[in-house]
Amino acid sequence: EKRMEYETVIQDPSTLTSALGFARLSAALFIRLVSSPNTGKLQLPLPVPCPVEFALVPEFIVEDLADLLLYLSRFTPSILASEAMTELMDFLVVFSGSPLYVKNPYLRAKFLEVLRLWMPDTTQQGVAPPPESVVRQFEGNPVAVSHLVPHLLRLYVDIEFTGSHTQFYDKFNIRHNIGELLEYLWSLPSHQERWVRASQEDPGFYIRFINMLVNDAIYLLDESLKKLPEIKETEEAEIAAGRELNEGTSASAAQQRAQHERHQTLTQARRLVRSNLTLANVHIRMIHYTSAKVAAPFLLAEMVERIAGMLDYFLLYLAGPERKTLRIQDPERYGFRPKELLTMIADIYLNLTAGDSEGVFQLAVARDARSYRPEVFAAAAQVLRQNHLLPDSRIQVFEAFAESVHAAALLDREEEEAFGDIPEEFLDPIQCTIMKDPVTLPTSGQVLDRATIQRHLLSEHRDPFSRALLTVDMLEPNTELKEKIEAWVTEQKSHKKIVDMDTS
Repeated sequence: EKRMEYETVIQDPSTLTSALGFARLSAALFIRLVSSPNTGKLQLPLPVPCPVEFALVPEFIVEDLADLLLYLSRFTPSILASEAMTELMDFLVVFSGSPLYVKNPYLRAKFLEVLRLWMPDTTQQGVAPPPESVVRQFEGNPVAVSHLVPHLLRLYVDIEFTGSHTQFYDKFNIRHNIGELLEYLWSLPSHQERWVRASQEDPGFYIRFINMLVNDAIYLLDESLKKLPEIKETEEAEIAAGRELNEGTSASAAQQRAQHERHQTLTQARRLVRSNLTLANVHIRMIHYTSAKVAAPFLLAEMVERIAGMLDYFLLYLAGPERKTLRIQDPERYGFRPKELLTMIADIYLNLTAGDSEGVFQLAVARDARSYRPEVFAAAAQVLRQNHLLPDSRIQVFEAFAESVHAAALLDREEEEAFGDIPEEFLDPIQCTIMKDPVTLPTSGQVLDRATIQRHLLSEHRDPFSRALLTVDMLEPNTELKEKIEAWVTEQKSHKKIVDMDTS
């Protein structure tokens, strides 16, 4: 009874309106505390160190404000129309991207939950759409237009390590919210333009973001696709067991126990696949739409092999012999839409090819010994054409790309055979390939190809051999070795030409 009394008071519109007004004043105060003392205006990034006045604010006060906004946005969004939302949007945008001011990453992630509920196309079950005055903040608020996308990208990277024992799983849920927000913002021209600028202003940070995006997409989609054959097998076993019971065969205690365990396993696998595919689809879509406008970061030496390997691997799953194992009952219940996924994969190939003026992506695909298969590209083109998944003109470009990759693979194989025994000092000790730009690691004295060590440093700033602190700017170019490698490669190619001429 007491609880119902409290709920009645809490849900009273006048109480909620007053609480929202107080929240707006609190947000305005917090913004004033971090604004420039000279001009009184908000300047981003915020000054370092954090002003004492803001540092003394207890975290629970900020969290209470976020919890109130979450409650109103979920259950009574119409109340939000009673106040001007500028200060609240400023507060959410500014502090979601200021880890030195709000150090708790989960609290910053809560700010994004609020923003997610303010999107016009919210699909959360049982949640009413926000008022139009709230939605307009995404395009009409100058702070949001200038800083929301960069702050979302920053939090996507920061959430990798939260210090919690559940951080590995937490990051996927938080990044799902970030991904849905970013997908909506990409549809708004002002935010899309800001995203493109952000990728150019800090390319070092953006390549870290791309690396984590690709890592998440690979993990989530791979886990899902590997589980689908298990689900198919378990479903078939359940159907067979049910058929036996319908025929009047009585099940023994052991059979009943096995059927119960099988049903539990199936339920758990279905839940896991549905969750992973929901998260994976957001990541794949992000790679898809951003690669059309921001292809350059994917084509850098430290990333191009990674993205090529990912695309080849999933194309093999979706268009190769493995695709038969993915045919399960009611795939839509898991969010598994193989045709849509294949279309996005093919489109990403085409987006990166269009932005690849030097042919590095084509060569990276050709050198993917793990997953590249010429016949899989042909099968993919056939599926795309038969199901009208892409315009025929796009499919023709895809087929032309496949042919150029196949030619590059043959040429690369010929060159590799011509090299014969490669001096060990010319080989990257991790990749076992000829180094193009050898660098010395000052922390261990080891020599690696620049692309190899830069790819490693995207994940952690540690020497892979000594585990000492190592950053990109510490790498020492090994010019002498590079010249020796280039001279040796030129000599081998010249020798091959002479042999070919003698043979002809």
